[in-house]
This record gives sequence, structure tokens and C-alpha cells, in this order.
Amino acid sequence: MNKAFQPLVKDHDKVKGMIEDLMSSKIKSTEQKLDILGNLKKELQLHEQIEEDVVYPILKKKKDLKDVTLEAYEEHHVVDGILDELEKVDPENEIWKAKLTVLQEILLHHIKEEEKEIFPEATDKLTQDELDTIETNIKQIKNSVN
Repeated sequence: MNKAFQPLVKDHDKVKGMIEDLMSSKIKSTEQKLDILGNLKKELQLHEQIEEDVVYPILKKKKDLKDVTLEAYEEHHVVDGILDELEKVDPENEIWKAKLTVLQEILLHHIKEEEKEIFPEATDKLTQDELDTIETNIKQIKNSVN
């Protein structure tokens, strides 16, 4: 996998850790859960923005990557919907954990697909100029928010 995708993989690791924290029985207070959920949502929004504005448009132009890229857009949409629903449900309500579990499953599927299929195939199919453009644009966006 090309280094252009490393910041996205790093984001994936961070998000997986946040979900694990939320799923953990160690986090008891509603306030902590909502705080982690808020941070998770911010992380995912930035990550999705980068993928949808920088990475996916380039990938979508490649015949072999078009379908899986369109699927990834839809997975983002589903994740956003579940996050919105989670914000409206009390973390003490049993449905909250069920929604969180579904969110985790979708995210883990999405991450695995990107890291094991999309990013490696993109590394093979994209030109070095395209990979360099992705890397530069990801860095610019990340630097603008930090």
C-alpha cells in the first residue's frame, strides 16, 4: 500500500479505538460516552471529507475501482445516519448499545475493505502523480484543521 493512504489507516486505528472505548464496560458515565461519541463523530466527519473530496473522486474514475468506491460512499452515508441516531438516544437506553454495535460492524467492514482491497488496488492502478496528489491534498486538509 502506498504511503499516500497511511494517514487514512492511522485514522482508522484511532476510530477503532474510540469505538472499543464506547463498547467497553469501563466507560460508565453518560457524560463520558457522549464526549467520546462527539469526538468520534468529528474524527469520522473529517475522515469522510478527505476520502470523499480527495480520494474517492480519483478512484471512481478507474473502471476497476468504481463500484467499490460507490459502495464506500454509501457506507459513509449509513455511518452518518447511525451517528445522528446515537446522538438522539440516551446512552443508558438499551437501544444505544445496539446502534453502537451496528455502527462498529459497519465501520469495521468499511475499514477492512479499504485497507485490504481498495487502498492496495488503488496503489496498483493509480499513477504516481495521482498518488502524490492524494498524499499532498490529505496533508493540506489535515494541516488546516490542526
